[in-house]
Amino acid sequence: MFFDKLRAGAQGTTSKIILGLIILSFALAGVGSYVTRPVVEVAAVVNGDEISAQALENAYRNERARLEAQLGPQFSQLLGDPAYVEQIRRSVLEQMVEQRLIDQKVQELKLRASDEQVRNAIRSLPEFQQDGRFSNERYQQLLARSGLSPEQLRDSVRQDLSRQMLLDALVGSSFTLEAEAGWLDRLSRQQRDAEYVRLPMADFSTRAAPGDEEIEAYYQRQPQLFQRPEQVKINYVLLDAGMASVADVAEQAVEDYYQANLAAYTQAEQRRVAHIMINKGRDAEQKLQAIAERLAAGEAFAELARTESDDAFSGAGGGALEWMEQGTMDPAFDKAAFALGEVGEVSGVVESEFGLHLITLLERRPAETKPLAEVRDSIAERLAREDAANAFYAQEQRLAELAFEFPDSLDIAAQELGLEVKSTDYFSTQDAPAEISDPRVLTQAFSAHLREQGVNSDLIELGSNRAIVIHVTEHRPAAVRDFAEVREQARELALAAKARELATEAAAQLQQAWSRGEQQAWLEQHGLAVTELSGLTRESEEEPALLDALFAMPAPAEQPSLRTLALAGGDQLVLKLNRVTTPEDSSELLSQIREGQSGMLGQREYLSLIEALKAEGKIEYRRLAAQTDNF
Repeated sequence: MFFDKLRAGAQGTTSKIILGLIILSFALAGVGSYVTRPVVEVAAVVNGDEISAQALENAYRNERARLEAQLGPQFSQLLGDPAYVEQIRRSVLEQMVEQRLIDQKVQELKLRASDEQVRNAIRSLPEFQQDGRFSNERYQQLLARSGLSPEQLRDSVRQDLSRQMLLDALVGSSFTLEAEAGWLDRLSRQQRDAEYVRLPMADFSTRAAPGDEEIEAYYQRQPQLFQRPEQVKINYVLLDAGMASVADVAEQAVEDYYQANLAAYTQAEQRRVAHIMINKGRDAEQKLQAIAERLAAGEAFAELARTESDDAFSGAGGGALEWMEQGTMDPAFDKAAFALGEVGEVSGVVESEFGLHLITLLERRPAETKPLAEVRDSIAERLAREDAANAFYAQEQRLAELAFEFPDSLDIAAQELGLEVKSTDYFSTQDAPAEISDPRVLTQAFSAHLREQGVNSDLIELGSNRAIVIHVTEHRPAAVRDFAEVREQARELALAAKARELATEAAAQLQQAWSRGEQQAWLEQHGLAVTELSGLTRESEEEPALLDALFAMPAPAEQPSLRTLALAGGDQLVLKLNRVTTPEDSSELLSQIREGQSGMLGQREYLSLIEALKAEGKIEYRRLAAQTDNF
């Protein structure tokens, strides 16, 4: 009865309309699944050309790897600062935008590197060099491993060379007049005679004795000098698994690992072959068959490779390639090379991605397996690292779970894992205890979220099988310290300020006396003496600040050339320039100076070009931050 009513209802007009709508919705959903595609996220658009977010991510990761190799462990600490990470990413994107602008200008000017330039550039790439020479074998292997075709590499190199043509044109068009270079040459070899009087800060410190009122007034005038930085107290649990001992690794485990990974300790069979290659084309196979017939008639393989092979790189060496292992070359080439049975045997025609080949076997090295005794220590060390990492991972996961499940305290997590809850006194980002002085920890310790919510932090990985969870217990905002707390510091600063003031006044008095020719009496009164300097050059072994000041002073004329210089330590110098000697003849450095100046002008013109292209172009920045940044 029920099914009869259901069947009858399905034949009604209303049911048919509903059913039709359902079918239509499924049909549209199905069509949509075929016509829609994932939206490619865009980081920036440069005059209509898109820079994808994935391209930015790849370039950012390459830059991170470069900086990590350059800076080492210090880079890991810098990555704890989100502002630093954002700065790197923004810099990378800006470089990509500038490169796109240059590429567009190259295309507009129709600059294009020649095939010969591209070929020579590829041959000189260090990645393809072996023993100081281009290795065709290495070239083919690296292309195969990277998934690049020769055409893709060629186009990439051509683009780089074309871009360099524009940059070279900018630098090459810059020049410095010989008169300008000569002036710089003579100026660089200029000599100066001078004398000076040093007024030591220590002499005035003994005469400066600020009273209590002066000290407090200094405190009131300079509150920023007595600022207490933002501080926190935290509890934390540190998980440090360290490194398992090699002595704890069982001998059986070493042997089992060796047997299970025997291939890793086996040097596969290696072969050295030579080939004759003909580029693919209508008559390529017939041409290669003709060469095969000449080989059969007794002509030398190496000589035919030199004269007939389209692979000019290997052809110059008789077609010989470097040692190869099975699976490292084009599959068809690889299969044919390892099918050869005897040295001197020649294959039939082999078609690879690169062309048609005849291959001959030159040498063969049999497979060789390292004995267990030779690799036992390295296996034991590896297993020890794995044991430590496994133990750490299990504890790390449990610590993260407990810290999240019981967010108000670290006691339960510490108790279950047998760890200690440690507490700190107040500290700032500048004086954090050594054990927690890590940017990743400090970022969490001073975050408003942990402070306001009163919860445990997420687990923070510190590397080397170490991790930490923290809980902020107290917070003290930045504020000016009470005068009573910093009285001694204020006294020392006020004393130094008054001593500097006295030294500055004395230096001004000496300069005035010197300008009137009355310096000798003043010096005798204050127990000071003149130091003479003769034949000073810009490279003389004097204080850099002194040299900079002397070479910035005008040559003496009717009035003496005098000036006062305050040194970093507080000492004051009163300088008197007596004579300037400038050579009249040019030196052997003239050409270098001219070349250097031209390079500097070229660099300025390049930067000007970039600024002009940015000003004229339409650049839209859409997405800078990564979806995730794992440190």
